Amino acid sequence: MKLKTYLQDNELTQMRFIAKVKEEQDVQIPQGTLAKWINGQRIPRKQDMLTIYKATEYLVEPNDFYLGD
Repeated sequence: MKLKTYLQDNELTQMRFIAKVKEEQDVQIPQGTLAKWINGQRIPRKQDMLTIYKATEYLVEPNDFYLGD
């Protein structure tokens, strides 16, 4: 599942997702960086992918950033 799809399906804004990650994992994601990941302009580093994987209840997998639509 794409990160953008996860956010839409769970009715999460970027800022709410950032707050969720901060609260659950104590990891701060810059909003601009998150936007680039969502739009496919950037691929997260390994540790960031693991953070996203956990925060999305294992629905957004690392391969989802590499596979096309």
